[in-house]
Amino acid sequence: MAQAVIFAITMFIGWVIFDAIKHKKFIKENILAGAIAGIIAGVVWYILFVIF
Repeated sequence: MAQAVIFAITMFIGWVIFDAIKHKKFIKENILAGAIAGIIAGVVWYILFVIF
């Protein structure tokens, strides 16, 4: 479970940094998109961890 949370946080931070570099500023929509991507990535990682 901790691995999935760490992966989700890493995905969120990476997504936000990538969008900030691309747009040269932080935008609420990009932060929200990063949060959604992080949550989905964490859930998928956890599901894969449980299955395998």
